[in-house]
Amino acid sequence: MPIWAIILIVVGALLVVFLLGILPMLLVTMPIAEKLYRLQWTRGEHAFERGCSDASFDYHLDMFNKGMEWREANLGRKHDVEVLSEGIKLVGEYFDFGFDRAIILMPGRTETCYYACYYAPTFVEAGYNVLTIDPRAHGLSEGKILTLGKLEGLDLIKWGELLHEKYGVNHIVLYGLCGGGTASCVALTSPNCPPYFEGFISDGMFYSFFNVYRRHIIDEKHPVYPVIWEVLGKIKHRNGVNPYKLTPKNIIGKVSVPTLFLAGEYDKFAVPSETQKLYELCGAKKKEIYVIRHARHSHLRYDNLEDYDKAVIPFLRSLL
Repeated sequence: MPIWAIILIVVGALLVVFLLGILPMLLVTMPIAEKLYRLQWTRGEHAFERGCSDASFDYHLDMFNKGMEWREANLGRKHDVEVLSEGIKLVGEYFDFGFDRAIILMPGRTETCYYACYYAPTFVEAGYNVLTIDPRAHGLSEGKILTLGKLEGLDLIKWGELLHEKYGVNHIVLYGLCGGGTASCVALTSPNCPPYFEGFISDGMFYSFFNVYRRHIIDEKHPVYPVIWEVLGKIKHRNGVNPYKLTPKNIIGKVSVPTLFLAGEYDKFAVPSETQKLYELCGAKKKEIYVIRHARHSHLRYDNLEDYDKAVIPFLRSLL
């Protein structure tokens, strides 16, 4: 059989496989991927507003309400603040208790400055003022897209400069929740990282964006492949960030400030075994890891306040 005939047969067979197998699959998965991208990685008309991000879970609503109670009780200490970062306006709320130290809490996707209020009592007890922020494309801040920490990390530097220059804060700790941990790592490893960024607390920071997003897709009962590749491709081309490269496992080795890794025993997204890997990779000389018993993702303080405070307060006070 001539070579051209063999080539023709092979090409024809591949075409049949594509038309009968791959093409129908793509016709099903591409709309799913587009919907997930639009819901999760770009800001819609009413997406990522201030308020409880998911009131369908009683425990999440209760956590939010308790945070709002703390906020209401401390309105007299609140300053409405804003910065300009990478051409967009960002807003937040700064609670000043008269310390020369502060924590900037960077929440994960969908959460705003209100979310951080639930964590504030622990920080204040440890001797820190608290800056709660609306990340870009969230709440009252401007912006249309999420960049997985690429620009959010630069935003944290701007927030730190505001605290230092306007409010006289000389010591700042970054607190990163879930994806907020990636942004914190970006800030801490930036050439422009201020010297007064002196500590980092990672709360449920994932090891790999691919891993954690795959678990989210499974949890939402969508087909994983090729949906995950399609969504990550959209993030790369539309949001200007490579989710395979900009991921905590590739950054944490350059973090040198004292670092506390918090993991939830029952966290099914940022699993404790991967937090252990991050701890081992971390470049900080002073580093600690604490697994909060019976705790779920992004609810470590709510699920076990005793364990949480035993981990966080001594770490923060050790930086005084």
